[in-house]
Amino acid sequence: MVASSGLNGSGGVGQPPLKVCFVGTPWLAVGPRRGGIPKTILELARILSREHEVHIVSAAPATNDIVAGTDRLHFHYAKVREVPEYPIAEKLAFDSTGLGLLGRMVFAILVIFAEYAKLRRIHRFDVTLLTNKFVALPILVSSKMRRHEVFVYSEQNIWPWMYSRPVALFARLRYVTNVGLGRLVCRMSDAVHANSDSIRDGILRHGGGGAPIVPIPNGVDRELLAEDIANLGEPLLVAFVGRLVEDKGVLILDDVIRKMAASDKQIRFVVFGDGPLRERLSDLEGRRCTLMGSRSREEVLEALRTVAVILFLSPVENVPSLALLEALALGKAVIATNVGDTGRFLSDGQNALLCDPNPEAVVRAIQAIVNDQPLYERLTSRARALAAENSWEHVGQRHVTLFRSLIRAERT
Repeated sequence: MVASSGLNGSGGVGQPPLKVCFVGTPWLAVGPRRGGIPKTILELARILSREHEVHIVSAAPATNDIVAGTDRLHFHYAKVREVPEYPIAEKLAFDSTGLGLLGRMVFAILVIFAEYAKLRRIHRFDVTLLTNKFVALPILVSSKMRRHEVFVYSEQNIWPWMYSRPVALFARLRYVTNVGLGRLVCRMSDAVHANSDSIRDGILRHGGGGAPIVPIPNGVDRELLAEDIANLGEPLLVAFVGRLVEDKGVLILDDVIRKMAASDKQIRFVVFGDGPLRERLSDLEGRRCTLMGSRSREEVLEALRTVAVILFLSPVENVPSLALLEALALGKAVIATNVGDTGRFLSDGQNALLCDPNPEAVVRAIQAIVNDQPLYERLTSRARALAAENSWEHVGQRHVTLFRSLIRAERT
């Protein structure tokens, strides 16, 4: 029997359990080996299912990764396969590949919508959480005459809200479409869940106000909270985890590795991830740098246990992502660029080192940790404490509180 997690919401003693449906993206399945939005859906659903009935609608896994449900957690895999290689934004263009992917997305949206519509005829959901604007639109339109049902749109992507309009024609078309559709979906929903304050601010700047926008960050598994901290010795292991693209700070990383190569300290960089900028780092491999490529989440977490420092170098946003929260839980010394929500979530010199998004500042931060054992110990211990305050149990409680407040408003 699972102990009560208090997920009935603030003042929820004696309140009936909720019936909640999560609707995923047309591109990805919800499964245990995935990160990003599918991982967030899965963990939040698992926590809520301890006391509430939860359904998940998503694309079917491309691999043999089907998740079994429980008495209170039910999976509904629509008859469409996820895209095995993600993200696919750079493949969307006016060519056969891009148009084929667009056609596949439209088909997937219709299939997932049909699966949800079928469920909705059987169940009366208290809350539907929509995690993709393209799937959300037909659901919200078809539910326009709903009564006593709550629809929440969950925005967990910083693009397009925190980016300027691109110049290239097709990229600009994608941008305008996403902003316009996102704005419409936000206005049609009963509430919007934003992954961070900066995403909320971006939505408001683009005219997506109307419904209340509630920032609730991601959570982290309590089981990851480390008891042993990696030794601050030589060679010092410094990790980078993320797609190898400019938005993740790979150009900054490249310069940092080259500058640190001249240091008299034995520092080795371990890079997890793949992407179009891998070639930029390839000539560094073997010279204080190891490119691990794409690995499963389990492999990455296991490898990170021996790492002392983890870098988050995005020049755009270091929203409290799953990767950042997991680094904190593992007791790593985090160095993050002070952009977006970073300064709101992390405290410089206490649970992380914050720096400007440039190579010189990152190098100084690494050197500060290398030369200051007390600083390293303070960062790692307080990182774990911050992660413990942001467990999935805490995040689940905040979502249930939001859901119940919306239901009360809808029924009065």
